[in-house]
Amino acid sequence: MSFAAAVLLVALSSSSVAAEPWTAVVRVASDEDTALLVRVRGQSSDLPMRLEVSSGAPLEGFREGPWLAAERLAGHHQARAVLWFVREGSDVRVQVAEFDSRRLFSRAARLGQSPGSLEWSTGAEALALAARSALRAVEAGAPLGDVVEVAPPRHASNEEGTETGVGRRIGEAASGDEAAPRTPTSPSPEEAIALAEDGALASARECVASPREGLGLASAEENPARQMWLALGGHAALDGYTRRGHQGLVVGVGLQPGRWRLRAQVLASVPTRLRDARTELTLGQHAASVWAGLPWAAAEGLDVEAGFGAGAVVFTRRTQALTEDVKAAPPGTMLALLMGPELRTRWRMGARVGLETSLAAEVLLGRPELRYAIDGNFVSRGAGWAVRPRLGLAMVVFL
Repeated sequence: MSFAAAVLLVALSSSSVAAEPWTAVVRVASDEDTALLVRVRGQSSDLPMRLEVSSGAPLEGFREGPWLAAERLAGHHQARAVLWFVREGSDVRVQVAEFDSRRLFSRAARLGQSPGSLEWSTGAEALALAARSALRAVEAGAPLGDVVEVAPPRHASNEEGTETGVGRRIGEAASGDEAAPRTPTSPSPEEAIALAEDGALASARECVASPREGLGLASAEENPARQMWLALGGHAALDGYTRRGHQGLVVGVGLQPGRWRLRAQVLASVPTRLRDARTELTLGQHAASVWAGLPWAAAEGLDVEAGFGAGAVVFTRRTQALTEDVKAAPPGTMLALLMGPELRTRWRMGARVGLETSLAAEVLLGRPELRYAIDGNFVSRGAGWAVRPRLGLAMVVFL
């Protein structure tokens, strides 16, 4: 009997050790998020779970809102919880979404604007402790934070007559006695829940009871991602002057203050040589333009943008005579107006780097016509196309 009991005990212990750890996803959208993730890993290293990193745009920037974006991210990684950080001035908020009970835990700490400073380090440790408490609550199956509900299209009213909707608080945060933060080596699940309870209650008090807001889950239309970026790449266009058109470099800067993306760009092209029996002509084209676009289709790390732009193209011309009976015109420049639609696709490969492709149909007004003057008559050598397609590829660095 004693031998059988020992065998049974060893089997139970082996089964417990071999239990598969559960998964939590951490959204990383900046270098600061990466530094905070290091703190969270350190505080939660003893928990039976895997922290998987998902690099990309902030969840607040998605059209459907951060809760639904986090839910989709959890489904992609087969995760029980999703954790992300939100910078709010001098404060940073950690949010942990758990989808079995549809609860959102939120807690903020003051980190200041100088990562690496004493204030930032202290706040980062506080956020890591709060995140650990929430993750332990998820592991223990204990409710923590506020229930998030996707409301029907028609507004509903609670017993007090307050309008409710997405992110409505249905129940109070988990109750428990308040406990001071301790070294996270051996707290029980109940102590971990109590450690983060004040953050959950503070988040509940900040709720706004409306169908489109609550628990910081405003839609992308009302809480857009504000960002700037630089772009560097190449472009190629068919212009009608030669079969291969012209190619060159593109440098741009962009800003997204709301739903719309605004950008300014400069295109520098390699001069094209046009040669026939009489002359050799070098034609240069350089453009400056501004564009406005609206993302209309978005997935994780990938979106499509439709826009319109306007600008100017500077044509430069230099002619060399190849026969004695031809007199070359002196070098000159000409300005043409540019406008037209554009379609862009952006793939965000990381927190700071992305890749963009663009396809534009440029309409040129006032483009130059190349021609000879023979015996007082003008003979056309090429007028170019009024509408020319342009394809671009650029690396994007987010600031």
